[in-house]
Amino acid sequence: MEFAILGPLEVRTRTGNRIRLGGARQERLLAALLLNPGGAVPVPRLVDAVWEDRPPATADRQVRNLAGLLRRAFRKADPTGPPVLLTDGRGYRIPLDDHGLDSRLFADTVARSRRTAAAGQQSAAAAGLRQALSLWRGPVLDGLEGQLIDSGAVPLDELRLTAWEDCLDLDAALGRHRASIPELTGLVTDHPLRERFVGQLMRALHASGRTADALTVHRRFTGRLAEELGLDPSPELRRLHLALLTAGVVPDPGPGSGGAGPSTGPPAAGARTAAPRTAGRPGGPAEERDGTARATATARDDAGPEAATAEGGHGPRPAVPVPVPAQLPPSLATFTGRAAELAALDAFTEAAASPAPSSPGSRTGPGSASAARICAVSGSAGIGKSALVVQWAHRIRGRFPGGQLYADLHGFSAEPPLTPHAVLARFLRALGVPGEQVPGAPEEAAALYRSMLADRRVLVVLDNARSAEQVRPLLPAAPECLTVVTSRAGLAGLTARDGARPLTLDLMPAPDAVALLDRVIGTRRARSEPAAVAELASVCGRLPLALAIAASRLAERPGRTVADHVAELRDSGNRLTALAIDDDAASAVRAALDLSYRTLPAAARTLFRLLSLAPGPGLTAAAAAALCGERVAVVRPVLDQLANAHLLTHAGGDQYRLHDLLRLYAAERAAAETGRAVSTAARERLGTWYLHHADAAARLLTPHRRRIPLGAPGPWYEPPAFTTAAGAQRWCESEHGRLLGMVRSAAEHGPDALAWRLPVVLWSYWFTGPHLEDREEAARLAVAAAVRAGDRYGEGQARNDLATALGALGRHDEMLAELRLARVLFAEIGDRVGEAHAIGNLGDHCLGTGAYGQARLHFQGALTLFRAQPEEQRDDWAVRVCETNLGVTAMLAGRAREAGEYLYRALDRHRSTGDPVLEGITLYHLGDHHRRLDRPAEAAARLRQCLAVLDATTRNPRLRAEVLAALARLGEAAGPPDGQGRPGG
Repeated sequence: MEFAILGPLEVRTRTGNRIRLGGARQERLLAALLLNPGGAVPVPRLVDAVWEDRPPATADRQVRNLAGLLRRAFRKADPTGPPVLLTDGRGYRIPLDDHGLDSRLFADTVARSRRTAAAGQQSAAAAGLRQALSLWRGPVLDGLEGQLIDSGAVPLDELRLTAWEDCLDLDAALGRHRASIPELTGLVTDHPLRERFVGQLMRALHASGRTADALTVHRRFTGRLAEELGLDPSPELRRLHLALLTAGVVPDPGPGSGGAGPSTGPPAAGARTAAPRTAGRPGGPAEERDGTARATATARDDAGPEAATAEGGHGPRPAVPVPVPAQLPPSLATFTGRAAELAALDAFTEAAASPAPSSPGSRTGPGSASAARICAVSGSAGIGKSALVVQWAHRIRGRFPGGQLYADLHGFSAEPPLTPHAVLARFLRALGVPGEQVPGAPEEAAALYRSMLADRRVLVVLDNARSAEQVRPLLPAAPECLTVVTSRAGLAGLTARDGARPLTLDLMPAPDAVALLDRVIGTRRARSEPAAVAELASVCGRLPLALAIAASRLAERPGRTVADHVAELRDSGNRLTALAIDDDAASAVRAALDLSYRTLPAAARTLFRLLSLAPGPGLTAAAAAALCGERVAVVRPVLDQLANAHLLTHAGGDQYRLHDLLRLYAAERAAAETGRAVSTAARERLGTWYLHHADAAARLLTPHRRRIPLGAPGPWYEPPAFTTAAGAQRWCESEHGRLLGMVRSAAEHGPDALAWRLPVVLWSYWFTGPHLEDREEAARLAVAAAVRAGDRYGEGQARNDLATALGALGRHDEMLAELRLARVLFAEIGDRVGEAHAIGNLGDHCLGTGAYGQARLHFQGALTLFRAQPEEQRDDWAVRVCETNLGVTAMLAGRAREAGEYLYRALDRHRSTGDPVLEGITLYHLGDHHRRLDRPAEAAARLRQCLAVLDATTRNPRLRAEVLAALARLGEAAGPPDGQGRPGG
């Protein structure tokens, strides 16, 4: 069959004959299946698609009848064709491997065209996108209505528009500007707030010689954006607008206009730069001409020996021009982004450059504010601190007519850090103090420096500072001056003691990182491989230094694709080596990180190396303590040292993280400086910490369930802070990614005992959570580890857990195979409780396949086996699960009285043992039981009780979603498909 949804719904046979469907309900049912291509759609979702919020009481049965009608229509139209509509677990699906769907063809064609574009074949890519767009005959499922259909159409509509945008970008790159104007004009009319179309139309108009029209388009768009949404255009569109304005005719400046605008400082502020007559007394009046202050005082008759020249000559010193200092280094031509940080610095400047409000009778002007202004910009190596501050300083230097002083303090450099006195001497000479008159005592030099700046408005940039002590003597006292310090250290002392305002730089946002690459390698080249450019930004960790190095290497090799460069960085055994410039070793990422690492105390260096062993970029202080084999109180100050050095980010609360390149660097240092035995022991301690924390969580989530033996942790271990099921659930959710990472790490590095035990312990969390694929992956790794270790008990546990994961995913044949293996393993080693678990889960498998009689026999058999064990070995939790599932089995088989007895008895037992997980599941089934008995009020009461239990304790997101859906349908339609939400075990 060939299905078409990109327009009105159509179904045709392989020979092109159109199939007429039986009515609107069949069309909506088919539409819901086609909007989920290849996947199974549960019956409740199909009910919603067909009837929206007003389904009849027999909606489940009617859906099955509609499915049967569709099957007959397809079979009649194509008797020899492959099956079209299949029953799949809890619903239906259409196997699209055997049939065609225009939306899937559209998506595949777009993806193929984008790969073609990334390979540099722009013309072919544009043609492919045009071919894909030609598949659209109108809006998705035109003529059909409904919330589910509307929501399913949204991603297809968005893919269509982005494909159209990509196609028009390719047309522009191929020089088809004039031809695209009519098409773009229509698109902007249809989508007036879609900024990319607006930008494309502006570029096409400008390239066609119609810049004025392009500016009109911009004006209309910005007006509408502000009026309808209250928003401003993006920075990219603002840059485009500015470029178009610059490309037009710019009128000549009028008489007397200047580039910097009117001065905001005091009159003749720059004139106070004449050379002082003595070290302690600034010189007399001076006049400012062309930016240069020229001394006008002449030697008087009584000018003493100080009037002699430095060479020993006699007579008055000639007038020497002293320029206003303008020491800022050039700003980077490739500087990109950092809009939020620039805005923060601008806001700080407003407070620093404007005189403080004066009170009646007070003096206004310089010195009227109460304190000097200081801003401390910190961040890790290569984060772009210097580039940001220099860029911003050039923007605002006109506000500081007294000049701009700059010094690289070499705080983190191959050269020794500069002493404060050495910097003071440089600054004093720049301010006009002759070298021989610079005081030799640091305190005197600092005093003269403050005196020279007392009535000036000067910007002081102190770059690459090592510590607050290095910076403090260089701070002006004048409130009209502004000082900006950059450092890899946090400089908390400047904040606490000197009132500095801190600004911490993080990694570049992804769009800014891509824009930086675009700027260096060229827009056309970047836009020909947008996916590769985005991946390159990710591989470089969005660290500006790494981005600049990668971009410069690409710029030097114009024939190389961005994708090839990304592949080199990913495949390189040492990415940090690749992120270097051949003739500038000091600019390499590794060299920059080396300078920070070497300044750390020994304990901080050790911890930094061990952090690379953690599974993932982040961890808690307690986990870091486990790596070291120390108590948390010992390790936390060391973590703070790393965070202050910006070699680690404090992510709030008890959380810390390493960005990607720092993690690579830490791993590199660990390989070079930490022995294998030390690394192995640290990794095993961390795994043991996660194992015992997860076991503590499991004891709260599934009380009285049989536990596997773990052994005792080391003396460094501290028990978890959570003490309730809700707290345990929150801990598991917050650590989910790291728990899975620890399983993967143990599977790769060992020990195998940890690799199978951790997933088995985590079953209590994962069986109620939404992470079904992660649960399956962990269980498969556990099976493999137990097999490697030859641990048949571990293999039985792991296979049993893998079976429950497969059952939750609806893969019942695979579930059955694993359960049979687990049952044999348990029987061979004489583990009767394990065998009973496997038998009980065979009952769960039978429930999932509708074999209710067999399910009942398995649950009863498991109960008999459990109860035959000595009391100290009996698994009370599993017993209660089997009793609950016997109630579910009776309910589904239509034995209402028996179902109620089992379920209410199970509910009482769950409550008496304090088991919120099974209590919630049983309340859900009781709600379903009363709904089937046509008792809507009682059903709703049980479902609301279930929600209350979930909200107060474990949440159980999958069950919560089912309860909400059941409440929404209660009294009007049947509940969820049979067997949904059983506990299993």
